[in-house]
Amino acid sequence: MDASSTKDAKSPSQDAVDELEGDGRHETISLEPDLDLAISSVLATKDPLDSSDFDPIEYINLIFPNEQSLATIDNVLTKLRTKIRRMDIEMRELVRSQTDAGQQTASDLRDAQKAITELYSNYERIREKAVQSEKMVQEITKDIKSLDQAKNNLTVSVIVLRRLHMLVSALDQLRGAVSRRQYTDAASLLQVVNQLLVHFKGFRSVDQIAVLLEDAAKLQVDLKRAIFGEFEGAFVGGTLRSQYQTLHEACRVVDVIGAETRQELVNWYCELQLKDYRNIFRINQEVAGLADVSRRYAWFKRLLKTYDDDHCAAFPNDWRVAEAASEKFCQDTRKDLSEQLAKADHNMDVKVLLQAIQTTVDFEGKLHKRFDPRDLEAEKLTEVEVNQAPPGSKFHKIISSCFDPYLRHYIDSQDKVLSDLLETYRSRPTATEEESVLASSTDLFYSYRQTLGAFAKLSTKKPFLDLCILFGKWLRNYADMLLSKLPSDEKKAIGNEDIRSICLIINTADYCAATTTQLEEKLVEKIDEEFRPSVNFNLERDGFVNVSGSGIRALVRGIENSIEPAFNTMLKKPWGTVEAVGDQSDYVNTIATTLQFSVGAVKQHFASNKYFRTFCDKFSESFLGRYYNNIFKCKPISEVGAEQMLLDTHALKTILLQMANIGAEPGTQPPSTYLKLLNKGVTKVEQLLKVVLRPYEPVEGIVETYLLLFNDYSIANFQKVLELKGLKRAEQQAVMEAFQRRIPPDGNKSVGDLAGAGASTNATAAALAAAGAKFNMRKFVAGMNIPASMKLG
Repeated sequence: MDASSTKDAKSPSQDAVDELEGDGRHETISLEPDLDLAISSVLATKDPLDSSDFDPIEYINLIFPNEQSLATIDNVLTKLRTKIRRMDIEMRELVRSQTDAGQQTASDLRDAQKAITELYSNYERIREKAVQSEKMVQEITKDIKSLDQAKNNLTVSVIVLRRLHMLVSALDQLRGAVSRRQYTDAASLLQVVNQLLVHFKGFRSVDQIAVLLEDAAKLQVDLKRAIFGEFEGAFVGGTLRSQYQTLHEACRVVDVIGAETRQELVNWYCELQLKDYRNIFRINQEVAGLADVSRRYAWFKRLLKTYDDDHCAAFPNDWRVAEAASEKFCQDTRKDLSEQLAKADHNMDVKVLLQAIQTTVDFEGKLHKRFDPRDLEAEKLTEVEVNQAPPGSKFHKIISSCFDPYLRHYIDSQDKVLSDLLETYRSRPTATEEESVLASSTDLFYSYRQTLGAFAKLSTKKPFLDLCILFGKWLRNYADMLLSKLPSDEKKAIGNEDIRSICLIINTADYCAATTTQLEEKLVEKIDEEFRPSVNFNLERDGFVNVSGSGIRALVRGIENSIEPAFNTMLKKPWGTVEAVGDQSDYVNTIATTLQFSVGAVKQHFASNKYFRTFCDKFSESFLGRYYNNIFKCKPISEVGAEQMLLDTHALKTILLQMANIGAEPGTQPPSTYLKLLNKGVTKVEQLLKVVLRPYEPVEGIVETYLLLFNDYSIANFQKVLELKGLKRAEQQAVMEAFQRRIPPDGNKSVGDLAGAGASTNATAAALAAAGAKFNMRKFVAGMNIPASMKLG
């Protein structure tokens, strides 16, 4: 087959491919990613051929997934040719439409430019005509504006001339009213003149008006001088009673002149009235001292009465002349008293000082009630607050503030009084006390309350803080005094009277701690706000709490000393030769009898049950510790002796349980904290006795029991237990060798001197069972009953 025949034999599909390729007629165009994305969003087509990441191989595989689908290749080619022709047609139409649109746009642009040129020409013509019209209107209205301005000027001139005429007339009438002493008319005319003068302030450049303004000012000065002359003539010349009406009217003129002139007149009156006061109480030292401060206030009360009876009619009520005179008097008095206090500082009589302060505070309160009346009942003020000027009043400490720096003399005197009081308290025997707290404590706080109430009227500033510090000092001293009344002999047994005395001190310390908190709150309430953070009695409260704790310890120590004979009996008993376990030992009965009376007395004399609970906790802890230590002093202890001690320990536990419930309702359980503390101490004793109870042979048994109960690898501690059992040196050697074999490489673990090895009863029983221990519990259980006479209920 030749080449031509081969060429003619091409398949239709090959022709389609050639046609699609078009010998390079269709060129692939690559666009920017952003532009391609924008085109895709506009077209919003799902055709794969329109995708920017079109893959022809993937597309062909999608159309022809298998060989059988190749049978439809002619149909696919036909569709593709059709689509290509349709796209070519669309592209030609778009190109043609874009060409026509460009030509039309250029034509529209030329038309728009032409229209703008014509519009600008019309605007220029209109503007020229508007300017011409404005000039024509100005020419027409020129004469009208001149006439209107002339009319306005003429009106203003007429008004000014009319006011000027009124001012001249008012000044003439004012001169006449002043010359005739017609001050009511003068007040009205002066008010008119002042109103008119406001309009002429801008005409001072006019000579005639400037002269007129000067005449008005001179007339006002003359009027002021005439009014002051009226007052001087009336008050100094003795013609007051005949001039009440004239002076009262003159005051209205003064109100018109201004507040400055009114204040000047009031100050003149105050100076005139207080002139005699200064002459009497500054020059004459016989009546100027602190002891005569009441004379000052009596003198001013007479002055106020004179004002009320004779002078008040001359002044308007709204001038408050009496109040101004009172303020001036208080200022002068404060200055005088400050000088007198400075002179008497080194030889201050505290009694005179306090009397002067009290008189001054009462005087300030009376001034406040007169010039600042309030509904005292509605404000629920106390009697003390009613009798003094409250904070916020202009008379509050207006005079008495000068005493503040010298109140230290009063505080020093109180320091001496409290010192003498404490010495008295110290010498009082507690046996004579009848209440549950020392009478001295209630006396002390009563004294504090009285001093606080009186001092709060004198000052609530720095001196009040000094008083708070003084209170704290003597509270601490009182706590030290209480502490000194506790028994100092730590080995002395205490009886019922001693117990009552100690309980009395504990009750008193508790009362003082609570009352100190109340005192602090009251002091904080009274003192000024700036000093409140400095008022703190935590140290004093801690001191009283320490007294209570020391009292509890003294009770515990004293009652333990009371049962020392019982412990001595325990130590003297030959525990190594006990042959049988019987009832509880005699020393247990002695302890029960002693505690029955001692603890009952403690319960009876405590004012608060919380301290009895604390006592029970401390006593049980100390007692069991002492009992535990005494066991080591009872060596040697045989196995039977250890059983007897276990019985005694249980009996003591029962006694301690009953001790905590003494005076309580039947069936009442002790507090859970007490039970935990008691069980811990008893368990520790039982653990020790159970190790002693264990036979030393085989040696591994006692070693195992000790390690299970105490978890202690101390050779010294273990040797003490062996010595307690009474083992000989040879016997101890074998046991110690077995113990040393059980010590781990890092086995330095120790619980101290056999302390703190607390295990529960169940754990102890399990450990002993695992070690093969055998107990003779029959006799132990049989001896549990305590005689009724020994019970503490």
